[in-house]
Amino acid sequence: MEGMTIDQLASDILSECTLMQRYCQTTGIALPSLLAGATPDFWSTDSPQELIAARTRTLGLLERITTLLRGPHDFIHEYVASNWDQGALYVFLRTRLLEHIAVLGGEANIGNLATASGVPEDKLIRILGLLCCKNIVRQSDNGIYALTAISEDMIQDPDFRAWVEFQLFETRIASVHLADALESKPNTYTDGKSAFKQGFGVEMYEWHTSHPEEGDRFRRAMKGVSNSLDPADSLIRTWIKNRPSSNLTKVVEIGGRYGFASTTLVREKEDLSFELRCDSEEFLRRGQALVDPRSMSRISFTHLTSNFEPPPPSDANTVCAYVIRNLFWNWTDDEAVRLLQQLAQILHGSPWTHIIVTDGVSPLPGEFPPHVEISYRRRDITTMTMHNVKQRSQEEWLKLFSRVDPALKITTHFESSSHVCKGLWELRLETGE
Repeated sequence: MEGMTIDQLASDILSECTLMQRYCQTTGIALPSLLAGATPDFWSTDSPQELIAARTRTLGLLERITTLLRGPHDFIHEYVASNWDQGALYVFLRTRLLEHIAVLGGEANIGNLATASGVPEDKLIRILGLLCCKNIVRQSDNGIYALTAISEDMIQDPDFRAWVEFQLFETRIASVHLADALESKPNTYTDGKSAFKQGFGVEMYEWHTSHPEEGDRFRRAMKGVSNSLDPADSLIRTWIKNRPSSNLTKVVEIGGRYGFASTTLVREKEDLSFELRCDSEEFLRRGQALVDPRSMSRISFTHLTSNFEPPPPSDANTVCAYVIRNLFWNWTDDEAVRLLQQLAQILHGSPWTHIIVTDGVSPLPGEFPPHVEISYRRRDITTMTMHNVKQRSQEEWLKLFSRVDPALKITTHFESSSHVCKGLWELRLETGE
């Protein structure tokens, strides 16, 4: 795509758009619309791969031609000016104008909105005017504002809306302080300070504990991201489906801060039993609340004094897999190796037991087209800013696992969404083939 002229880019865009139009017509998928009530099939991650691929290619072409047409100065101007768009959206969500319009049937006049929000009409008109430019709301008649498919999506998915608010508040404030955090010394991953702590005075989890409303919002945000954007559960589900045949029928999952895959898998895999082990009773309670009562007899919850607590020897007779989902991303290598070495002891007594680790991966530059890669590069900055931790590359993950036990064989599977790249690493003894 580099070096293409604007007419070449335009021609390719037209070809891709024509392909998508014809595909929708032949398959019965409704063409995209931003009007409220529009069907989401065109944008769904469950759409046919041909349509998803064409849409992704088109977005890359559009980004390229837009940058060429803007030029360097205008590109930078627009790039940084989006800060004001995000500020306006946070007002819209924080004042619950989104819900107010929805309750009134999808549209409301400016007077009602000013009363509901407590924001003066002349200020609110300007805030909503900017949101109209971004198709988040639309002005149907003078002084009447209505929802669009974009704002309606946040009504239909409150967990995703919680993620949007988290991004608009906590991450925006933290990102402003990244430069200051990097200027302080030391500033390495092992002894530096997160930008979140630089801005808020404490680390993120501590701040959320002392601000329970935002803490609850963060938990809902992570649930929403996991449901819609995180391929970790898909990777685990695929591994369990294709797992080696043996008489071991128990899955043990360790972790829980970002939820447990087992709370869903126990309903889907009736031939397996599950055990959740965690050093937090709160995380276990949250997980237990998500389990279908009909599946409760096949899942148990064990509170550990520490996640490093050695597994019971009886695991060798029952456990087919230890699952570690989204746990190691903010652990040091030494901490991760310590836990894995505890579990690897069971593998020596039971070669058909596997350790399954799923976590984020930082891809190498150029592995994905730039308009896709940017999401993964943002993830690198996110972990640095919010926690002063590094998202490991595949090479760094393999180096970590090599320290656990030289007898282990490691197999990797990757899966990516529009916002995150995840790996699944299967650790097993060579004799477990």
